[in-house]
Order: sequence, then structure tokens, then C-alpha cells
Amino acid sequence: MSGNLTLMLLITVFQSAPVAADKELSALIQEASLALESGRAAEAVGLYEDVIDLYLYETDGNATGPIISKVRLDLTRALVEMRQYDDALRITEDIFYSDPGPQTLAESLQIRFNIGFSFLTGSTRRLFGLEVSAERRGLEVLNELIKDYPFMDFTDDAIFHCGNWYLNNNSPEDAERYFTRLIREYPDSEWSAASQLLAGDASMAQLKGVDYDLGILVSAERHYRRYLRLFPGQGDSTRAREKLSDIRLYKARRRISIADFYIRIKKFRSARIYLEKVIQEAAETPEAQEAREVLDSIRGEKEEEGTQ
Repeated sequence: MSGNLTLMLLITVFQSAPVAADKELSALIQEASLALESGRAAEAVGLYEDVIDLYLYETDGNATGPIISKVRLDLTRALVEMRQYDDALRITEDIFYSDPGPQTLAESLQIRFNIGFSFLTGSTRRLFGLEVSAERRGLEVLNELIKDYPFMDFTDDAIFHCGNWYLNNNSPEDAERYFTRLIREYPDSEWSAASQLLAGDASMAQLKGVDYDLGILVSAERHYRRYLRLFPGQGDSTRAREKLSDIRLYKARRRISIADFYIRIKKFRSARIYLEKVIQEAAETPEAQEAREVLDSIRGEKEEEGTQ
């Protein structure tokens, strides 16, 4: 809907509404809209606030309905133009509780997403006269939208960008959770391929030292194999294959470590199982050769009584 058409409809609604002094309201709305369209956002903010005050006065404080919601939406736009994002977020919350129509609600939610994304990706916010990082606030805004509005056009975008933020900020478990949710609940999203690959990266990022859980590698391997199966034509197929090769070696090293533990406690049967798995899954690697040598060294060894 064009700005002029929206303005005409608002003025018409005010003129037909059962409130007095509509001429003053209509004039204020027109003046505010012209100020916003002319790039005079600060002036528009003041005028829209006057409209809201006058409307509330004439309706005995009734702050609900499509009229007041639309005025607040335009006020939000003016605040965004001024980069007063926190105030804009506050006004969108007023819109949610003012019984807006579906179009106004959708537009205010989109603005809220845009602000959350802007915060998450580097825009600052002004607190106590200082410009400070707003990433945490952006994360909060996007998570609220994901929770309360799971079926909006931007919801998969919000999930992906939250997952990416967690991955880049040393929270790989949270990142994997977001990426797998996007894959599961939004299979047609433009982010599905990237999420499948990044879910594998998030799994790999959970490896801690040499005593990592093999389950982490199994999870990462599943993500990368699924990426290759579902998105064979994507440009990151080479990277996925390289990651699978890395996982094969990680698994081999971990199994050799476990086998070494069983050898030290004289559980040779269990050690053989892990060493044979290395030879089976990582053939033609230094790890497989090491496993063969260890197997040769314990051949004929018997487990001591009472170690079962």
C-alpha cells in the first residue's frame, strides 16, 4: 500500500469515527506523514506523538484498535529512521497490545525482526548517553519472535542467525540445536543447506581435548553425510568431504586411545574390538598401521582372572 493511499485511508477513518475534532487529528496525521516522507524523522516523531495524545484524549484513553495501531506503526518507522531502536521496539510492543489488524501486526513484527537482526550483527544501542554493544539485546528480540511467532516469513531467518551467533560466540551446543531445528521445522528454507553444514561444524566445535565423546563425532558425521546426500550440487561439498575425512581420523585416534586404556587394565578382548574398528574404517592411514602394530603386540595375551 503506498504512503499516500495509507494516509488517505487513515484520514477517512478519522473523519468517519465517532470522535470530535477530527479535523485537527487529520491535519496532524497529514503533517506527520509528509514530514516522514520528506526525511524529517524527528519532526514526524513529535507529530505522531501529538496524534496519539490527542486520540487518547478524545477516546477517553482507549488505546486499542486499528487506527491507533497504524499511527504507532508510523511512529515506529520514524524512530527507526532516527536510529532510536530501543524506543521503536517499545512502540511495537504497544502495537501488539492495541488490537492491530493483521497487516499492521505483520509490518510491526518485520520491523522488530529487522532491529533484532541489526543489533545481532553489529549495530549499537544508546544507553545512558553511550553507544554500547547490542548483540545480546538482538538475540533476545529474535528469540522472542521465534518463540511467539513461529510461522512468520522471517522466522527461519531468525533461527539461522541466532544459530550462527551462538556458533561464533563459543556456544556450539546451542548453535547445533538451532541449526537442527531449522532443518527439521523449515525444510524449504533458503538456509537449509547452510544449516545442515553448520550443524556439523557446531558438533565438531564441541570436541574438547583428546578425551572427547565419540558420540560427538557420530553426530557431526551424520550432519555432513546428510548435507552431501540432500545438497549434492552445493559449492561446499568439498569442505563436507574434507570434514568427513577429518572425522574418520579423529574416530581412529579416539579408538586407539580407548584400546590403550583397555590394554593397561588387561582387557585385551575389548582393546581388540576398538583396534579392529580402526583398521576397518580408516584403512590406508597411519592410524590403521598403528592399530595393526598394537594388535600384533597383544596377540596371544589373555585377560587376567577377575578383570571381566
